[in-house]
Amino acid sequence: MPKPSSGKLLEDDKSKGQFMRKLAIDFASEIRKMQPFVDRIVLAIDSKSWRKDLFPEAEYKGTRVQNETVCWDGVYQIYEEFKTVLAKQGVIVEQIPGAEADDILFAWSTYLNANGKNCIVWTGDRDLIQLVDYSKATDGYTLWYYNTKKKLIVFEGFNKMIATDIDDRTEDDDDLLFNLASKTSFLEKMRMDVMDWIKKNGIEIEEINCDHFIFQKILMGDKSDNIKSVVSWVKGGRTYSITQKQADKILDQYLKEEESFVIDHMFSDAQVDKIVDITYRVVNNSSKSQIKLRFNQNLDIMLLHHNTIPEPIQEQMQSAIEKDVIIEPTLSKLTQMERILEGNKWMATKAENAPKSYDAFSDLDVSDEKPLTKNLNELF
Repeated sequence: MPKPSSGKLLEDDKSKGQFMRKLAIDFASEIRKMQPFVDRIVLAIDSKSWRKDLFPEAEYKGTRVQNETVCWDGVYQIYEEFKTVLAKQGVIVEQIPGAEADDILFAWSTYLNANGKNCIVWTGDRDLIQLVDYSKATDGYTLWYYNTKKKLIVFEGFNKMIATDIDDRTEDDDDLLFNLASKTSFLEKMRMDVMDWIKKNGIEIEEINCDHFIFQKILMGDKSDNIKSVVSWVKGGRTYSITQKQADKILDQYLKEEESFVIDHMFSDAQVDKIVDITYRVVNNSSKSQIKLRFNQNLDIMLLHHNTIPEPIQEQMQSAIEKDVIIEPTLSKLTQMERILEGNKWMATKAENAPKSYDAFSDLDVSDEKPLTKNLNELF
């Protein structure tokens, strides 16, 4: 967004119009790229988090400060209008009282995977890498994509899956990846479409073990959300916390002593005590009782899981999903900015009710490609 010569950004109609159009341009651009394998789109919206009510002492996200050079009322106004525009085009706009967008994306990804469908979580929030998963029982999986960095985080075995032709698969591949006797043509088309998308857009792929990822995140905390490390100490007037290197060492030691780690271990008192003991030995600071207290608190705040999200919140999300899952978007209306904003007052410079004598978009690059016209799969 161009910075104004005076005043705040998004406090006048010109910059509001630019913002609306920029949202539509960027949204349409990403949908065009993913259209060959996108079937359904869910836009998850934050509400006041249940975490703030249950953990006020943690001052959850209490360190976040709004930029004073931006008129945030203008941001919220345009974003509310943009949500309404997308909903009219068939995008599922999901907002649940008490739930964060993270919770909603967890609920949707687990629902879809349980029903044998795949999804991409499109976000810059690295905390949601924990949702990356593959369900061997249903062949459903979740990937994490950050378009700004052109980064795709995938489950272990994904690279082998998309690089292997169907005819070249072995029994070992079937055991590792999918039992696809009835889904061969679907996988082949999806594989080719995804490979084409990755190649054309220069996307970097990284395989991870998401259980190991969240294990380390809980140990280190999250400064952006004001969540402290399970161990922190002050030395020479400076506060220290568990580093990535120490978290790696703690995980490696746990795997050495216990052979494996899965999320369920975090809900076993004996296994948590083992994690605490290893953490105490590696970091050599704090006390076991304090480490366990912080570990359990971080677990409740950071882990997206059926055992951590309050049951009433889960029930609301499940009801919303069952109601909205039948919505079918008209993707052809989401691949070009002009189609997204058709009939919207911010689209035309001289439309009825539009601000007088302004051309909000004269200095923006609004070039659009023609939409792709391939068949769609059950991946959103």
